[in-house]
Amino acid sequence: MTDSPSFIHLRVHSAYSLKEGALHVKNLPGLCEKLDFPAIAVTDTNNLFGGLEFSENCAKFGVQPIMGLQLAVTYADSAPGEKPIDPAPLALYAQNQAGWLNLMALSSSAFLDTDTTQLPHVTLDALATRSDGLICLTGGASGPVAKLLQANRRPAADALTQRLAAMFPNRLYVEVQRHGSGGPLRTPPEEASEPSLIDIAYSLDLPLVATN
Repeated sequence: MTDSPSFIHLRVHSAYSLKEGALHVKNLPGLCEKLDFPAIAVTDTNNLFGGLEFSENCAKFGVQPIMGLQLAVTYADSAPGEKPIDPAPLALYAQNQAGWLNLMALSSSAFLDTDTTQLPHVTLDALATRSDGLICLTGGASGPVAKLLQANRRPAADALTQRLAAMFPNRLYVEVQRHGSGGPLRTPPEEASEPSLIDIAYSLDLPLVATN
């Protein structure tokens, strides 16, 4: 590997993310070596099934594994008589052993503590009890903060971001993504939320991170 700056993927979904990824984790480190990526993060949806295999294979190729999880979180109550608001994803990354243990606990809780009629998720209160040692990204245009912005609920988006910042002091990043193709750089949900996400980041003195 060279010492030149490299783009590092923070949002890879493997075959363990049903209908969201097709690449097996055992193949990732070799691809990183070929592309001169010094590190890579896997954030499979609600699970850590590939974590051990991913870490062991990264070691063989000298690639730094970043252990992550895309976790669905409940973030807002619906108005009386309206359909319940679906959970939305945050991206979480282990900084240390405590963070890794919390990732495992949160992933387990998403399945074991959720009614079988619902998709796996955790509450914000549950997340707050397991935030130590974790870095949090707000989830881009599909995350809870952006979802509130897309629903024209800016005060609620501000309040949620402040709550997350308190859970993850100096470890919360406002995430922006651009997935447009064949013309506009941004998809409609990204277009609707990106300016306000950036404004929130500046107003709360939070760092921004661009992912793909």
